[in-house]
Amino acid sequence: MHNNYILGDNIVGYFLAYLLENTTLILHKTLEELDYNSGPKIIPVSLLPLVSKHFKDTKILEFERFYDDRGKYTSIMPKNFKNLYSLYTRGKTSVEESYYKTLKKYEGFISIDNMGPEKSFDLFFEKIKETVNKRILNNTITDIDLSGSITVGTDVLKFNNIISTINMVDLTELESSGKIRNSIVENYNLNGFNLPHSDKFIYICRLDSAEDKTLSTLYKQVLATGKPYFRKTYIGETIIYESMRNIYEKTIEGNTILNYIESTQITDNIRIKKVMGIDLVGKFSEWNENIDLETIYIRSKELKEFYTFSENNHRKVL
Repeated sequence: MHNNYILGDNIVGYFLAYLLENTTLILHKTLEELDYNSGPKIIPVSLLPLVSKHFKDTKILEFERFYDDRGKYTSIMPKNFKNLYSLYTRGKTSVEESYYKTLKKYEGFISIDNMGPEKSFDLFFEKIKETVNKRILNNTITDIDLSGSITVGTDVLKFNNIISTINMVDLTELESSGKIRNSIVENYNLNGFNLPHSDKFIYICRLDSAEDKTLSTLYKQVLATGKPYFRKTYIGETIIYESMRNIYEKTIEGNTILNYIESTQITDNIRIKKVMGIDLVGKFSEWNENIDLETIYIRSKELKEFYTFSENNHRKVL
């Protein structure tokens, strides 16, 4: 038994467990769903060699984004669009250049059996789950003792290494001494553990409008300024709208609202990769908006090289 644990019932946790074979995944469900994957879910093109190990028919395809600049549709990103978009979503115009990668016109993805991004992603994720299925503890963590043990259900497990993929807020609440929270506050100059964020509202709608039905055959996403929302994504017979404010209507642009989710928008990246000997991997674990499967894959290689996962050489305080 290696006593190396990954915490988190999420895509990041499963993917890391798949990449780091001598680990056990604890399917701890977080207290709050900070982030809803509003899509489109894609397999990055850099993972083609990895995906090809499991599927014969794989290829690189791409989808296209469209722009709605204050009511004017265009297939080319308008001048000053980036500034207006970041002002609405981040409350400022000076943001990291990496933030704009989700605004580019074309996005490549790996297609499996000539399927679209979401279905290809789901097929790959099912394969990942099959691979790690025998290395799973399906229980809730109630305490983390930094001296080397975690309480899972009624069991106390000794650990050599821990990787947390759960959101940072929940991680600090699982460690009752407050050392993780205090370390983050002191090392990253956070006033009262005030993680930079805004509320984000997600509306899952039925694809009703004739205009959107036409757009959905041509584009995967529409990025918008001057609208109640900043992005809408077409997934099958639904549209997912993302907004920085509540929309008090039954429809959006003629599309019936089916479901509503309160989520979180990171407004400033902190990039906390390790705290009190615990590695953090994932958007809300590191508090870093620029995390995707590609960056997780690269990070897993770093973890493999830096640690021998069979030795207790990891628990070091920042």
